[in-house]
Amino acid sequence: MKTSWKLLLAALVLVSCAFAQEPKQALAKQVSSGENKKEMIVSGAPLPAAPTVSPKALPALNPPLGDIARIARAAHNAAPKALMIVETDTAEENANQPEPAATPEQPMAKEPGQN
Repeated sequence: MKTSWKLLLAALVLVSCAFAQEPKQALAKQVSSGENKKEMIVSGAPLPAAPTVSPKALPALNPPLGDIARIARAAHNAAPKALMIVETDTAEENANQPEPAATPEQPMAKEPGQN
């Protein structure tokens, strides 16, 4: 049964290739463009040139974009920062190091439940 399906498929492929060939004769007569060329001389006024269109300028920002960027940078610099910088993220090295003492400018945060 499998071989008959394979043979049928192979036959369909071969037959489709035979029908897909280009015809040996042209189906419609082709007219060569070299026989019917005639020169034409046209006189008259030339067409006016197309007008140039310039883009419309956008309105000025109020406040200017530079001022907006300066305000954003100032707000970012004034944001609260971390109290302690951790150099490594590994737990073993952090367990061996003593915890830094709190300075008067930067008090350490208390854990929940402590008074």
